[in-house]
Amino acid sequence: MGHTKTPFTWQYAVERQYFSKYRRALQLARDKRLFDQLWGRAEFHIPAAEKAAHPLPIVSVLISMHLEQEKSIDQLETRLKQQAARIRKLERLHREKEIKLLSLQKQLDELQVNFEKRLLEQRQELIEIRYSDYDR
Repeated sequence: MGHTKTPFTWQYAVERQYFSKYRRALQLARDKRLFDQLWGRAEFHIPAAEKAAHPLPIVSVLISMHLEQEKSIDQLETRLKQQAARIRKLERLHREKEIKLLSLQKQLDELQVNFEKRLLEQRQELIEIRYSDYDR
C-alpha cells in the first residue's frame, strides 16, 4: 500500500511555482532576493507543514514564513534590549566620569589659587629680602 497523501515537498514546489510570475514581476533585485529568502526559510518547516496536513498548502507555507519572521523580530528585539542596556551602562559611566572630572577640576582650581597665593607671598618675601636696605 502506498501513501494516499501528496508529499508536502511536492505541494510546496507547486505553491512556489504559482508565485514564480509574481517574483518575476518584482522590480527590485533586493525584493526578489528577500522573496527567495522567505521561501527558503519556509522550506525549513516542511516537516511540520507535512504533519499539519492543512487542506490549503499555501497556509502552511505562509505560517512557516511568518514563524521565521517572528524569530527574526525576536532576535532583533533581544539585541535592541541588550544595546539599550549597554547604552544605559555607558551613560551611567559617563555621568560618573563627568562628576569625577568636575571634582578634579575643582581641586585643580583650588591648587592654582593656592599656588598663585604662595607665589605672590614668595615674591613679597624676595622683594623684602632684596630691598631690605631700601626701606631704611
